[in-house]
Amino acid sequence: MKKVLSFIILNSCLLIFAQNLNLRNTISEDFEFPQKLQEDDIAIVREISGGWTAYDYLTYYFIDNNGNINSYSEERPKKYLKNNELKTTLKNLELTEDKKSKIKQLINSMQLSEFLKFNQEDFKLKVDENLAPPCIISDHSTIQLTFIQNNKQNSYRYYAPKYYYEKCPQININKKMLKKYIDIINLL
Repeated sequence: MKKVLSFIILNSCLLIFAQNLNLRNTISEDFEFPQKLQEDDIAIVREISGGWTAYDYLTYYFIDNNGNINSYSEERPKKYLKNNELKTTLKNLELTEDKKSKIKQLINSMQLSEFLKFNQEDFKLKVDENLAPPCIISDHSTIQLTFIQNNKQNSYRYYAPKYYYEKCPQININKKMLKKYIDIINLL
């Protein structure tokens, strides 16, 4: 009985990582990865840009069909800066087992499946009312998440998502979607 149960658990774990994310957009050719993607591998890229620093910060998560996760962090000078002394650095990250478990759970969750059905435009609600002036905040970062699989991608970006969710009263912000976005960011 134990062998049968172990066989079922092992096979279900292998099937779990053959997850198809059903992404919509073709990946751009100028996207460079620190690791080559094989068929059905999943890459998640979290990019933090903006603010007063000279760098954009990227974190890459690569998940293969066996559930193995490789991760890298990259500091990249902002494209508009003309300082030749600023260099890109790439480091291999060692993830804790807890972090790996959270990433695997996210990939296989209904939470992510439902979120990936949204488009960038869905962060804003269509309202006919006169809108209050936009919330103004400075020195915060934009967070972009890109999900990649089989040369397809979905990308989402939002400036200061936590601030806009918690403190901005504008009625055209899709707070439900923004909350889902923040929840996914917090898992990564």
